[in-house]
Amino acid sequence: MLDVNILKLMFKEEFRLQASFFNRSYFLFSSLTIVLFTFIMGVTLPMLRRAVAIDDLLLVAHWVLLFYGLGVGGFAMFGDRILERRFGSVSLLLGSGYTLPIRFRRLFFLFYIKDTIYYIFFTILPMIMGLALASVFVPISFSSLFYLFISLTMSFLIGISISVLMFAVIARLGASVLFVIAAGGIYLWFTGIDIKVVAAQLPALVFYHSHSVYIVIGILIISLLLGVLSSGFIKEMPTPHERRAKEAFMRTLRLTSRFVSKYGPMLSKDILDLVRSGIIFPVILTFLTPLLFLYAVTWFVESVMLWNFSFSLLFYAAMVGFFCTLLYSWLSNIDISECYNSLPMSMPHVIRTKLILFLFFICVVAVPYLAAIGYLKGEMDLLWIGLFIMFTVSAYVGSVLAYLTGLFTNSYLLDAKILMLFSLAVVPVLLAETLLSFYYPVNSNTSAIYIAGLGVVIVAASMLFLNRLDSRWKGKMFRIA
Repeated sequence: MLDVNILKLMFKEEFRLQASFFNRSYFLFSSLTIVLFTFIMGVTLPMLRRAVAIDDLLLVAHWVLLFYGLGVGGFAMFGDRILERRFGSVSLLLGSGYTLPIRFRRLFFLFYIKDTIYYIFFTILPMIMGLALASVFVPISFSSLFYLFISLTMSFLIGISISVLMFAVIARLGASVLFVIAAGGIYLWFTGIDIKVVAAQLPALVFYHSHSVYIVIGILIISLLLGVLSSGFIKEMPTPHERRAKEAFMRTLRLTSRFVSKYGPMLSKDILDLVRSGIIFPVILTFLTPLLFLYAVTWFVESVMLWNFSFSLLFYAAMVGFFCTLLYSWLSNIDISECYNSLPMSMPHVIRTKLILFLFFICVVAVPYLAAIGYLKGEMDLLWIGLFIMFTVSAYVGSVLAYLTGLFTNSYLLDAKILMLFSLAVVPVLLAETLLSFYYPVNSNTSAIYIAGLGVVIVAASMLFLNRLDSRWKGKMFRIA
Protein backbone atom coordinates (compact mmCIF):
# COMPACT_ATOMS: atom_id res chain seq x y z
CA MET A 1 0.00 0.00 0.00
CA LEU A 2 2.93 2.30 0.74
CA ASP A 3 4.28 1.78 -2.79
CA VAL A 4 0.90 2.71 -4.30
CA ASN A 5 0.85 5.94 -2.29
CA ILE A 6 4.39 6.81 -3.37
CA LEU A 7 3.46 6.06 -6.98
CA LYS A 8 0.48 8.43 -6.72
CA LEU A 9 2.73 11.13 -5.28
CA MET A 10 5.21 10.62 -8.13
CA PHE A 11 2.43 11.22 -10.65
CA LYS A 12 1.39 14.38 -8.83
CA GLU A 13 5.02 15.49 -8.79
CA GLU A 14 5.34 14.87 -12.53
CA PHE A 15 2.21 16.85 -13.35
CA ARG A 16 3.17 19.75 -11.08
CA LEU A 17 6.69 19.95 -12.47
CA GLN A 18 5.44 19.87 -16.05
CA ALA A 19 2.78 22.49 -15.29
CA SER A 20 5.28 24.78 -13.55
CA PHE A 21 7.87 24.50 -16.34
CA PHE A 22 5.41 24.79 -19.25
CA ASN A 23 1.73 25.35 -18.49
CA ARG A 24 -1.28 23.26 -17.55
CA SER A 25 -2.39 23.00 -21.17
CA TYR A 26 0.85 21.19 -22.14
CA PHE A 27 -0.51 17.69 -21.43
CA LEU A 28 -3.66 18.37 -23.43
CA PHE A 29 -1.74 19.96 -26.32
CA SER A 30 0.86 17.19 -26.64
CA SER A 31 -1.79 14.47 -26.53
CA LEU A 32 -4.01 16.30 -29.04
CA THR A 33 -1.05 16.58 -31.40
CA ILE A 34 -0.64 12.80 -31.36
CA VAL A 35 -4.40 12.33 -31.79
CA LEU A 36 -4.39 14.65 -34.81
CA PHE A 37 -1.40 12.92 -36.41
CA THR A 38 -2.83 9.40 -36.07
CA PHE A 39 -6.26 10.66 -37.17
CA ILE A 40 -4.70 11.87 -40.43
CA MET A 41 -2.86 8.55 -40.79
CA GLY A 42 -6.11 6.67 -40.19
CA VAL A 43 -8.12 8.71 -42.70
CA THR A 44 -5.45 8.14 -45.38
CA LEU A 45 -5.19 4.42 -44.55
CA PRO A 46 -7.09 3.28 -47.70
CA MET A 47 -4.56 5.14 -49.88
CA LEU A 48 -1.63 3.77 -47.86
CA ARG A 49 -2.90 0.23 -48.34
CA ARG A 50 -2.59 0.60 -52.10
CA ALA A 51 1.14 1.25 -51.75
CA VAL A 52 2.05 -0.73 -48.62
CA ALA A 53 0.70 -3.99 -47.24
CA ILE A 54 -1.12 -3.66 -43.91
CA ASP A 55 1.18 -6.31 -42.38
CA ASP A 56 4.20 -4.16 -43.26
CA LEU A 57 2.57 -1.11 -41.63
CA LEU A 58 1.89 -3.11 -38.48
CA LEU A 59 5.46 -4.42 -38.47
CA VAL A 60 6.91 -0.91 -38.71
CA ALA A 61 4.50 0.50 -36.07
CA HIS A 62 5.37 -2.17 -33.49
CA TRP A 63 9.10 -1.86 -34.00
CA VAL A 64 8.92 1.94 -33.85
CA LEU A 65 7.18 1.65 -30.46
CA LEU A 66 9.83 -0.83 -29.32
CA PHE A 67 12.63 1.57 -30.26
CA TYR A 68 10.67 4.39 -28.63
CA GLY A 69 10.71 2.35 -25.44
CA LEU A 70 14.44 1.80 -25.84
CA GLY A 71 14.92 5.57 -26.00
CA VAL A 72 12.69 6.32 -23.02
CA GLY A 73 14.54 3.79 -20.86
CA GLY A 74 17.75 5.79 -21.11
CA PHE A 75 16.97 7.46 -17.76
CA ALA A 76 18.44 4.39 -16.04
CA MET A 77 21.89 5.45 -17.17
CA PHE A 78 21.58 8.64 -15.13
CA GLY A 79 19.98 7.26 -11.98
CA ASP A 80 22.56 8.89 -9.73
CA ARG A 81 22.59 12.13 -11.77
CA ILE A 82 18.86 12.75 -11.98
CA LEU A 83 18.88 13.87 -8.36
CA GLU A 84 21.36 16.67 -8.86
CA ARG A 85 20.93 17.59 -12.52
CA ARG A 86 17.35 17.03 -13.56
CA PHE A 87 15.76 20.04 -11.86
CA GLY A 88 18.63 21.58 -9.96
CA SER A 89 17.70 22.70 -6.47
CA VAL A 90 14.16 21.31 -6.72
CA SER A 91 13.88 18.28 -4.44
CA LEU A 92 12.43 15.12 -6.00
CA LEU A 93 10.70 12.17 -4.39
CA LEU A 94 13.37 10.06 -6.03
CA GLY A 95 15.87 11.63 -3.63
CA SER A 96 13.80 11.13 -0.48
CA GLY A 97 15.93 8.09 0.40
CA TYR A 98 18.55 10.52 1.72
CA THR A 99 16.25 11.67 4.53
CA LEU A 100 13.55 8.98 4.84
CA PRO A 101 13.82 5.25 5.66
CA ILE A 102 13.20 4.00 2.12
CA ARG A 103 15.67 2.38 -0.25
CA PHE A 104 16.72 4.20 -3.39
CA ARG A 105 16.39 1.02 -5.45
CA ARG A 106 12.77 0.78 -4.42
CA LEU A 107 12.20 4.41 -5.40
CA PHE A 108 13.92 3.81 -8.73
CA PHE A 109 11.67 0.82 -9.45
CA LEU A 110 8.59 2.95 -8.71
CA PHE A 111 10.02 5.70 -10.92
CA TYR A 112 10.35 3.11 -13.70
CA ILE A 113 6.70 2.07 -13.27
CA LYS A 114 5.57 5.71 -13.18
CA ASP A 115 7.38 6.59 -16.41
CA THR A 116 6.04 3.47 -18.13
CA ILE A 117 2.42 4.25 -17.22
CA TYR A 118 2.93 7.92 -18.08
CA TYR A 119 4.11 7.21 -21.63
CA ILE A 120 1.41 4.61 -22.22
CA PHE A 121 -1.37 7.03 -21.30
CA PHE A 122 0.09 10.15 -22.92
CA THR A 123 1.57 8.58 -26.06
CA ILE A 124 0.06 5.22 -27.01
CA LEU A 125 -3.51 5.89 -25.87
CA PRO A 126 -3.76 9.16 -27.89
CA MET A 127 -2.53 7.23 -30.93
CA ILE A 128 -5.43 4.80 -30.60
CA MET A 129 -7.87 7.65 -29.95
CA GLY A 130 -6.83 9.27 -33.23
CA LEU A 131 -7.45 6.03 -35.11
CA ALA A 132 -10.79 5.64 -33.31
CA LEU A 133 -11.85 9.07 -34.59
CA ALA A 134 -10.73 8.09 -38.08
CA SER A 135 -12.97 5.00 -37.90
CA VAL A 136 -15.93 7.36 -38.41
CA PHE A 137 -14.70 7.95 -41.97
CA VAL A 138 -12.87 4.72 -42.84
CA PRO A 139 -13.63 1.09 -41.95
CA ILE A 140 -11.59 0.38 -38.78
CA SER A 141 -13.11 -2.01 -36.25
CA PHE A 142 -12.99 -1.18 -32.54
CA SER A 143 -11.91 -4.72 -31.73
CA SER A 144 -8.81 -4.32 -33.91
CA LEU A 145 -8.07 -0.99 -32.18
CA PHE A 146 -8.33 -2.69 -28.78
CA TYR A 147 -5.87 -5.41 -29.78
CA LEU A 148 -3.64 -2.79 -31.41
CA PHE A 149 -3.53 -0.80 -28.16
CA ILE A 150 -2.55 -3.91 -26.20
CA SER A 151 0.07 -5.02 -28.75
CA LEU A 152 1.66 -1.56 -29.09
CA THR A 153 1.77 -1.29 -25.30
CA MET A 154 3.46 -4.69 -25.12
CA SER A 155 5.98 -3.60 -27.75
CA PHE A 156 6.74 -0.45 -25.76
CA LEU A 157 7.11 -2.49 -22.55
CA ILE A 158 9.62 -4.80 -24.22
CA GLY A 159 11.67 -1.81 -25.37
CA ILE A 160 11.67 0.14 -22.11
CA SER A 161 12.37 -2.90 -19.90
CA ILE A 162 15.32 -4.01 -22.04
CA SER A 163 16.62 -0.45 -22.25
CA VAL A 164 16.38 0.20 -18.51
CA LEU A 165 18.26 -3.02 -17.76
CA MET A 166 20.92 -2.33 -20.38
CA PHE A 167 21.58 1.25 -19.28
CA ALA A 168 21.49 0.33 -15.59
CA VAL A 169 24.14 -2.32 -16.23
CA ILE A 170 26.22 0.14 -18.28
CA ALA A 171 25.98 2.77 -15.53
CA ARG A 172 27.15 0.23 -12.93
CA LEU A 173 29.72 -1.83 -14.85
CA GLY A 174 31.00 0.73 -17.34
CA ALA A 175 31.12 1.20 -21.09
CA SER A 176 32.73 -2.22 -21.62
CA VAL A 177 29.20 -3.62 -21.69
CA LEU A 178 28.62 -1.65 -24.89
CA PHE A 179 31.45 -3.52 -26.60
CA VAL A 180 29.88 -6.84 -25.60
CA ILE A 181 26.51 -5.73 -27.00
CA ALA A 182 28.14 -4.44 -30.19
CA ALA A 183 30.08 -7.69 -30.62
CA GLY A 184 26.86 -9.68 -30.23
CA GLY A 185 25.13 -7.48 -32.81
CA ILE A 186 27.99 -7.89 -35.30
CA TYR A 187 27.95 -11.66 -34.80
CA LEU A 188 24.21 -11.84 -35.49
CA TRP A 189 24.67 -9.62 -38.54
CA PHE A 190 27.18 -11.98 -40.13
CA THR A 191 25.23 -15.16 -39.34
CA GLY A 192 23.00 -14.36 -42.29
CA ILE A 193 19.69 -14.44 -40.43
CA ASP A 194 16.54 -13.30 -42.23
CA ILE A 195 15.85 -10.01 -40.46
CA LYS A 196 12.31 -9.67 -41.77
CA VAL A 197 11.41 -13.14 -40.47
CA VAL A 198 12.93 -12.34 -37.06
CA ALA A 199 11.19 -8.95 -36.96
CA ALA A 200 7.83 -10.61 -37.65
CA GLN A 201 8.31 -12.83 -34.58
CA LEU A 202 8.15 -9.87 -32.19
CA PRO A 203 5.92 -11.21 -29.37
CA ALA A 204 3.73 -8.10 -29.36
CA LEU A 205 3.09 -8.47 -33.09
CA VAL A 206 2.39 -12.18 -32.70
CA PHE A 207 -0.20 -11.30 -30.04
CA TYR A 208 -1.95 -8.88 -32.41
CA HIS A 209 -2.51 -11.69 -34.91
CA SER A 210 -3.17 -14.53 -32.43
CA HIS A 211 -4.91 -12.66 -29.54
CA SER A 212 -3.21 -15.07 -27.14
CA VAL A 213 -3.58 -13.84 -23.56
CA TYR A 214 -0.59 -15.97 -22.54
CA ILE A 215 1.73 -13.76 -24.59
CA VAL A 216 0.48 -10.68 -22.73
CA ILE A 217 0.96 -12.36 -19.37
CA GLY A 218 4.44 -13.49 -20.38
CA ILE A 219 5.49 -10.01 -21.52
CA LEU A 220 4.13 -8.40 -18.34
CA ILE A 221 5.96 -10.88 -16.12
CA ILE A 222 9.23 -10.51 -18.04
CA SER A 223 8.98 -6.70 -18.02
CA LEU A 224 8.37 -6.72 -14.28
CA LEU A 225 11.29 -9.06 -13.66
CA LEU A 226 13.60 -6.97 -15.84
CA GLY A 227 12.54 -3.87 -13.90
CA VAL A 228 13.35 -5.57 -10.59
CA LEU A 229 16.67 -6.79 -11.98
CA SER A 230 17.48 -3.29 -13.25
CA SER A 231 16.87 -1.76 -9.84
CA GLY A 232 19.38 -4.24 -8.44
CA PHE A 233 22.13 -2.62 -10.52
CA ILE A 234 21.28 0.85 -9.23
CA LYS A 235 23.52 2.11 -6.43
CA GLU A 236 21.69 2.02 -3.12
CA MET A 237 23.01 5.41 -2.04
CA PRO A 238 24.11 7.49 -5.02
CA THR A 239 26.99 9.78 -4.20
CA PRO A 240 29.01 12.14 -6.37
CA HIS A 241 32.07 10.50 -7.86
CA GLU A 242 35.38 11.76 -6.57
CA ARG A 243 37.48 12.83 -9.51
CA ARG A 244 40.98 14.22 -9.61
CA ALA A 245 42.12 16.35 -12.51
CA LYS A 246 45.09 18.53 -13.31
CA GLU A 247 44.65 22.23 -13.96
CA ALA A 248 43.71 22.52 -17.64
CA PHE A 249 41.70 25.71 -17.91
CA MET A 250 44.54 28.00 -19.04
CA ARG A 251 45.75 25.48 -21.61
CA THR A 252 42.21 25.06 -22.95
CA LEU A 253 41.70 28.83 -22.91
CA ARG A 254 44.80 29.42 -25.02
CA LEU A 255 43.49 26.91 -27.56
CA THR A 256 39.93 28.24 -27.76
CA SER A 257 41.06 31.87 -27.81
CA ARG A 258 42.86 31.25 -31.09
CA PHE A 259 39.49 30.73 -32.77
CA VAL A 260 36.97 32.69 -30.67
CA SER A 261 38.83 34.96 -28.28
CA LYS A 262 35.69 36.74 -27.08
CA TYR A 263 34.01 33.50 -26.02
CA GLY A 264 37.18 31.62 -25.01
CA PRO A 265 36.73 31.63 -21.19
CA MET A 266 33.12 30.44 -21.22
CA LEU A 267 33.79 27.92 -23.99
CA SER A 268 36.80 26.52 -22.11
CA LYS A 269 34.72 26.17 -18.96
CA ASP A 270 31.98 24.26 -20.86
CA ILE A 271 34.51 21.95 -22.50
CA LEU A 272 36.09 21.08 -19.15
CA ASP A 273 32.64 20.55 -17.62
CA LEU A 274 31.71 18.11 -20.39
CA VAL A 275 34.93 16.13 -20.12
CA ARG A 276 35.35 16.00 -16.33
CA SER A 277 31.71 15.21 -15.58
CA GLY A 278 31.59 12.49 -18.23
CA ILE A 279 28.52 14.12 -19.79
CA ILE A 280 30.33 14.31 -23.12
CA PHE A 281 29.60 10.62 -23.75
CA PRO A 282 25.82 10.85 -23.18
CA VAL A 283 25.77 13.99 -25.35
CA ILE A 284 27.45 12.19 -28.24
CA LEU A 285 25.35 9.05 -27.68
CA THR A 286 22.09 11.02 -27.57
CA PHE A 287 22.97 12.77 -30.83
CA LEU A 288 24.32 9.70 -32.61
CA THR A 289 21.68 7.15 -31.56
CA PRO A 290 18.74 8.65 -33.51
CA LEU A 291 21.01 9.11 -36.53
CA LEU A 292 21.94 5.42 -36.44
CA PHE A 293 18.29 4.53 -35.87
CA LEU A 294 17.35 6.61 -38.93
CA TYR A 295 19.82 4.66 -41.07
CA ALA A 296 18.55 1.37 -39.63
CA VAL A 297 14.93 2.24 -40.50
CA THR A 298 15.74 3.38 -44.04
CA TRP A 299 17.93 0.31 -44.59
CA PHE A 300 15.09 -1.88 -43.33
CA VAL A 301 12.65 -0.22 -45.75
CA GLU A 302 15.02 -0.47 -48.73
CA SER A 303 16.70 -3.84 -48.16
CA VAL A 304 14.31 -5.94 -46.08
CA MET A 305 10.81 -4.75 -46.95
CA LEU A 306 11.95 -4.03 -50.54
CA TRP A 307 9.78 -0.95 -50.93
CA ASN A 308 10.42 0.91 -54.19
CA PHE A 309 11.88 3.83 -52.31
CA SER A 310 15.46 5.11 -52.16
CA PHE A 311 16.98 7.49 -49.61
CA SER A 312 20.00 9.37 -50.92
CA LEU A 313 22.83 10.86 -48.88
CA LEU A 314 21.16 14.28 -49.21
CA PHE A 315 18.16 13.01 -47.24
CA TYR A 316 20.39 12.03 -44.31
CA ALA A 317 22.14 15.42 -44.49
CA ALA A 318 18.81 17.21 -44.04
CA MET A 319 17.75 14.92 -41.19
CA VAL A 320 20.98 15.63 -39.29
CA GLY A 321 19.80 19.22 -39.05
CA PHE A 322 16.54 18.10 -37.46
CA PHE A 323 18.22 15.85 -34.89
CA CYS A 324 20.50 18.73 -33.93
CA THR A 325 17.60 19.80 -31.73
CA LEU A 326 18.60 17.06 -29.28
CA LEU A 327 22.22 18.20 -29.33
CA TYR A 328 21.43 21.84 -28.55
CA SER A 329 19.01 20.74 -25.83
CA TRP A 330 21.81 18.82 -24.10
CA LEU A 331 24.39 21.59 -24.45
CA SER A 332 22.03 24.22 -23.07
CA ASN A 333 21.49 22.04 -20.01
CA ILE A 334 25.09 21.14 -19.11
CA ASP A 335 24.86 22.80 -15.73
CA ILE A 336 22.55 24.94 -13.61
CA SER A 337 22.83 28.48 -14.92
CA GLU A 338 21.42 30.25 -11.84
CA CYS A 339 24.93 30.86 -10.52
CA TYR A 340 25.67 33.09 -13.54
CA ASN A 341 23.42 35.77 -12.04
CA SER A 342 26.28 36.70 -9.70
CA LEU A 343 28.78 37.05 -12.55
CA PRO A 344 29.25 39.89 -15.08
CA MET A 345 27.80 37.76 -17.84
CA SER A 346 24.82 38.22 -20.16
CA MET A 347 22.53 35.48 -21.40
CA PRO A 348 23.15 36.21 -25.13
CA HIS A 349 26.88 35.70 -24.51
CA VAL A 350 26.27 32.27 -22.92
CA ILE A 351 23.83 31.30 -25.70
CA ARG A 352 26.39 32.13 -28.40
CA THR A 353 28.97 30.05 -26.53
CA LYS A 354 26.58 27.08 -26.61
CA LEU A 355 26.15 27.58 -30.35
CA ILE A 356 29.93 27.45 -30.87
CA LEU A 357 30.02 24.18 -28.92
CA PHE A 358 27.02 23.04 -30.95
CA LEU A 359 28.96 23.61 -34.19
CA PHE A 360 31.96 21.74 -32.78
CA PHE A 361 29.89 18.61 -32.09
CA ILE A 362 28.35 18.83 -35.58
CA CYS A 363 31.86 18.67 -37.03
CA VAL A 364 33.03 15.87 -34.73
CA VAL A 365 29.94 13.63 -34.86
CA ALA A 366 27.78 14.49 -37.87
CA VAL A 367 30.50 14.89 -40.51
CA PRO A 368 31.98 11.38 -39.94
CA TYR A 369 28.41 9.99 -39.82
CA LEU A 370 27.57 11.53 -43.18
CA ALA A 371 30.86 10.33 -44.68
CA ALA A 372 30.20 6.79 -43.43
CA ILE A 373 26.67 6.81 -44.90
CA GLY A 374 28.06 8.05 -48.22
CA TYR A 375 30.60 5.23 -48.27
CA LEU A 376 28.04 2.54 -47.36
CA LYS A 377 25.60 3.75 -50.02
CA GLY A 378 28.28 4.33 -52.66
CA GLU A 379 27.41 8.03 -52.90
CA MET A 380 30.67 9.71 -51.94
CA ASP A 381 30.22 11.97 -54.98
CA LEU A 382 27.31 13.59 -53.12
CA LEU A 383 29.32 14.22 -49.93
CA TRP A 384 30.17 17.87 -50.60
CA ILE A 385 26.62 18.91 -51.43
CA GLY A 386 25.47 16.78 -48.48
CA LEU A 387 27.82 18.67 -46.16
CA PHE A 388 26.48 21.96 -47.53
CA ILE A 389 22.91 20.89 -46.71
CA MET A 390 23.89 19.57 -43.29
CA PHE A 391 25.75 22.70 -42.17
CA THR A 392 23.18 25.17 -43.50
CA VAL A 393 20.20 23.31 -42.03
CA SER A 394 22.00 22.66 -38.73
CA ALA A 395 23.02 26.31 -38.41
CA TYR A 396 19.45 27.38 -39.14
CA VAL A 397 17.87 24.97 -36.65
CA GLY A 398 20.44 25.94 -34.01
CA SER A 399 19.83 29.67 -34.48
CA VAL A 400 16.03 29.22 -34.36
CA LEU A 401 16.35 27.18 -31.15
CA ALA A 402 18.71 29.73 -29.62
CA TYR A 403 16.37 32.61 -30.44
CA LEU A 404 13.14 30.93 -29.32
CA THR A 405 14.34 28.94 -26.29
CA GLY A 406 17.69 30.40 -25.19
CA LEU A 407 19.10 28.19 -22.44
CA PHE A 408 15.71 26.65 -21.62
CA THR A 409 15.16 24.34 -24.59
CA ASN A 410 14.00 21.39 -22.48
CA SER A 411 11.07 23.39 -21.14
CA TYR A 412 10.36 26.15 -23.67
CA LEU A 413 10.23 23.81 -26.65
CA LEU A 414 7.34 21.98 -25.03
CA ASP A 415 5.33 25.16 -24.61
CA ALA A 416 2.49 25.11 -27.16
CA LYS A 417 3.16 28.59 -28.56
CA ILE A 418 6.94 28.20 -28.88
CA LEU A 419 6.62 24.70 -30.32
CA MET A 420 4.23 26.06 -32.94
CA LEU A 421 6.64 28.88 -33.86
CA PHE A 422 9.54 26.43 -34.03
CA SER A 423 7.53 24.09 -36.27
CA LEU A 424 6.49 26.92 -38.60
CA ALA A 425 10.12 28.03 -38.91
CA VAL A 426 11.78 24.63 -39.30
CA VAL A 427 9.32 22.15 -40.85
CA PRO A 428 9.00 23.96 -44.24
CA VAL A 429 12.79 24.02 -44.59
CA LEU A 430 13.13 20.33 -43.73
CA LEU A 431 10.28 19.45 -46.07
CA ALA A 432 11.86 21.41 -48.93
CA GLU A 433 15.29 19.83 -48.38
CA THR A 434 13.72 16.35 -48.19
CA LEU A 435 11.78 16.82 -51.44
CA LEU A 436 14.90 18.15 -53.15
CA SER A 437 16.87 15.10 -51.96
CA PHE A 438 14.34 12.84 -53.69
CA TYR A 439 14.27 15.02 -56.81
CA TYR A 440 18.07 15.16 -57.11
CA PRO A 441 18.45 11.74 -58.85
CA VAL A 442 15.84 12.86 -61.40
CA ASN A 443 17.36 16.25 -62.24
CA SER A 444 20.62 16.90 -60.43
CA ASN A 445 21.42 20.28 -62.01
CA THR A 446 18.08 21.89 -61.20
CA SER A 447 18.06 20.38 -57.70
CA ALA A 448 21.58 21.67 -57.01
CA ILE A 449 20.51 25.20 -57.97
CA TYR A 450 17.48 25.05 -55.67
CA ILE A 451 19.57 23.57 -52.83
CA ALA A 452 22.15 26.33 -53.19
CA GLY A 453 19.46 29.02 -53.30
CA LEU A 454 17.66 27.60 -50.27
CA GLY A 455 20.98 27.37 -48.44
CA VAL A 456 21.67 31.07 -49.00
CA VAL A 457 18.17 31.96 -47.76
CA ILE A 458 18.38 29.94 -44.54
CA VAL A 459 21.92 31.19 -43.80
CA ALA A 460 20.60 34.75 -44.11
CA ALA A 461 17.69 33.81 -41.83
CA SER A 462 20.17 32.29 -39.36
CA MET A 463 22.14 35.54 -39.24
CA LEU A 464 18.91 37.43 -38.64
CA PHE A 465 17.97 35.23 -35.67
CA LEU A 466 21.49 35.48 -34.22
CA ASN A 467 21.51 39.27 -34.53
CA ARG A 468 18.22 39.43 -32.63
CA LEU A 469 19.47 37.37 -29.67
CA ASP A 470 20.33 40.54 -27.75
CA SER A 471 16.89 42.07 -28.16
CA ARG A 472 15.18 38.88 -26.95
CA TRP A 473 17.47 37.65 -24.17
CA LYS A 474 19.54 40.59 -22.91
CA GLY A 475 18.68 41.41 -19.31
CA LYS A 476 16.94 38.08 -18.70
CA MET A 477 17.69 36.29 -15.44
CA PHE A 478 19.42 32.91 -15.42
CA ARG A 479 17.29 30.19 -13.85
CA ILE A 480 16.73 26.43 -13.80
CA ALA A 481 14.05 26.34 -16.52
